[in-house]
Amino acid sequence: MDKYLAPLSKIKIDLPRYALPVISNYNRLEGYPRSTQLDDNVKMEIRDPLWTLCRQWQFGEFQGEDAGTPWQANILGVHTQPQSFVYGNGDTIPFDINIPLETVVEQEKISPDLFLRTQMGRHFFKILKQKNIGKYLNILVEHYPIVNEMKDDDDEGRYFYKGIEGTYPDGYRIHQEVNDGSFQLFIQNNSLIDPSDHSFFIEAGQSFLDWFKHLYQQPEGGQSAWVHEHLEYNFSLESRYKGNNRRLIADQYASGHLDWKDFDQEVISDGANTEDQPAGTEQVQTFIPTPLTFGGMPHHRLWQLEDATTNFGKIDASPTALLNLLLAEYGLTYSNDWFILPYELDINTICQIKGIVVTDVFGQNSYVSPATQDTETNWQQFAVFHQTERDNATKNESLFYMTPSIGRLLEGDDLEKVNFIRDEMSNMVWAIEQIVPSAAGTGRILKRTVPSLKEFQPVDDESKIRYVLGNNVPDNWIPFIPVHKEVGASGVLQEISLQRARMPQGTRPLSSVISEKQPVFFIEEEEVPRAGVIITRNFQRTRWLNGKTFLWVGRRKKAGRGEGLANLMFDQILPIERK
Repeated sequence: MDKYLAPLSKIKIDLPRYALPVISNYNRLEGYPRSTQLDDNVKMEIRDPLWTLCRQWQFGEFQGEDAGTPWQANILGVHTQPQSFVYGNGDTIPFDINIPLETVVEQEKISPDLFLRTQMGRHFFKILKQKNIGKYLNILVEHYPIVNEMKDDDDEGRYFYKGIEGTYPDGYRIHQEVNDGSFQLFIQNNSLIDPSDHSFFIEAGQSFLDWFKHLYQQPEGGQSAWVHEHLEYNFSLESRYKGNNRRLIADQYASGHLDWKDFDQEVISDGANTEDQPAGTEQVQTFIPTPLTFGGMPHHRLWQLEDATTNFGKIDASPTALLNLLLAEYGLTYSNDWFILPYELDINTICQIKGIVVTDVFGQNSYVSPATQDTETNWQQFAVFHQTERDNATKNESLFYMTPSIGRLLEGDDLEKVNFIRDEMSNMVWAIEQIVPSAAGTGRILKRTVPSLKEFQPVDDESKIRYVLGNNVPDNWIPFIPVHKEVGASGVLQEISLQRARMPQGTRPLSSVISEKQPVFFIEEEEVPRAGVIITRNFQRTRWLNGKTFLWVGRRKKAGRGEGLANLMFDQILPIERK
């Protein structure tokens, strides 16, 4: 058997991986506490300063640029102001800085309802009593009675009318006749009024006009910036200066608050002579640059803890998440390279920055031009706060408009609320009037009732079924059907608009949102998305810079709550129900 045995030295044994012991060495530079107290550890005592310098050299902390810290910056800007307010239809009025911009845009004519007529009549009585001619109140009540013209389902209006019937005159009618001179003729021709009191009535009429003009803000020419086809406001501001004619366009405003981002700019090229126009004002403002700070930014002091709301060290990034890595690198490495320069602007000012001269601690001056003027890096221009060029979106200019918009606003209850929804089953849009004006000066909720059809009487007593051409919907659901637009230059009917229609047993719309345009009312098809649109109308009140209070009626547009179903059906076969 010896021939089958081999020497042990020649036997090979295949051991599995890691069967033999492996020794790994690690070096970590960390403190080793020898006691439970942290007093010595937080002192950060340096036993070997040379070792600390070597570690700084090893990590490249001595590789820096010999750049001075900025301590002063001079900013040159050209300031202009809009002079004209242009409605969407082209009508132009002078722009008044003493009125908030939202008020100028949203203001509309006040509806002369029962509450307004009573309010105006009551105040006119107050003026007459101040003039010591209150003895003629009954004559005015008899000559200017308030007529009851309210709807049958307006309960609040009927209750309000019962409370003021025969008490006050129609103040709105008196206001109209004072304007056209009819009221003065009535006073002079009335034998019951003493001629010595005629002058007091004339003074009272003028005070009445001034009071109403001061109380309600209304457009003097009756213009309106509201475009019913788009369910939003459309206007622009024109600024004409020598060599710098600009137009700021806001054609999609309906949020209730105007800001610089709501405007786009374009150059006015109407061929008008610009030699006689004023030039823009150049201003130089000097500031001390302030380092930019943000949450999570590394602090320059050792034991000053960063804000934990932004932790750049815990950003989860995959190998392809380049933007996440760039954000972390900016926040941890280059965050102290940015400075902030405040720039004061008066409201209603169009500012164009020409350049910045920065002076560092070494006394060197550096000129910084606007980023939008660098022709070599036109494809990667960095500009945030500027008005977008309407004609050429790729052309950026350092133009910023400080809007004269309101800060605080009080809104009344909704006078009107109309919900536009899409009904895919009926292939149309419905305008649901949820709240309509009441004669009492507030809004009233409409009752959602379905108008009853005529009672069906079968001709043949033995008939069991009947044919129904179509059913009905609640009377506050106003249909808008798709129709082709007028033929344009191409001569092809492609685009679609939504036209207001009416159900056979339906009523006319009660809200001004969908009834102000007669006899045909159109809405652009893209203005009612799948989520729907809700339009509200209510009173707005604010106090402006000069302390004056403004009160006007405005509209708001916001997203709806999705699609709806009117349950409209045609060509039905229904069983005949006999009692």
